[in-house]
Amino acid sequence: MAFLDLVLLAAIAGFLGYRLWTVLGTHDVDKPIRKKKSTEDDLVVPIRARAAPPSAKTEDEQSEEDRNTLKEDRFLQGATIAFHKIVEAYAEGNTQTLDKLLEGPLLETFKEAIEKRVKSKKTLEVDIARVVTSEVIDNREEKSKAYVTVRFVSEQCLVTRNAKGKVLEGDPDQYVSVTDIWTFSRSLESSDPNWKLVATQVPEG
Repeated sequence: MAFLDLVLLAAIAGFLGYRLWTVLGTHDVDKPIRKKKSTEDDLVVPIRARAAPPSAKTEDEQSEEDRNTLKEDRFLQGATIAFHKIVEAYAEGNTQTLDKLLEGPLLETFKEAIEKRVKSKKTLEVDIARVVTSEVIDNREEKSKAYVTVRFVSEQCLVTRNAKGKVLEGDPDQYVSVTDIWTFSRSLESSDPNWKLVATQVPEG
């Protein structure tokens, strides 16, 4: 699969916030990670490094393994960028980006959530301090499509306000830990190298 191509997702969209948090991920609002910090500090998005264990494999086998690891690392870098874009676009209500970079029932779910939020005159503020870890937990091919599922653990500040700016949910001065499991897909028969977000799930436990 062309993992590097995911980086070309200039703007991937959507995030379901508090209303859909049981779909997109889990967060612990009772145990703040830390106080909100400066914007400059929030720009740091570390990717967990993968250590290479000792191996008795041949040089060719090791080279193939290294290539696969490099592809996965590049995919995770792109997926992390996509993760940020998704959060930002959903908070902004950017349905145009949703149309381009999501597909299937998930696309309609995102758009319906944004529409409901707009009608209720609420606003959503989401600030990702950092992605603590990102890892591929499933990689498969099915019916001429490739699927890659990624688990993200991040620190986020999540706030919902009413039309007057009053905080309805969240704390603007606190970050919480959020776990998201997202599945990206692309057609193996299409010339389009881009991946789209097609599914989310609640982490077990």
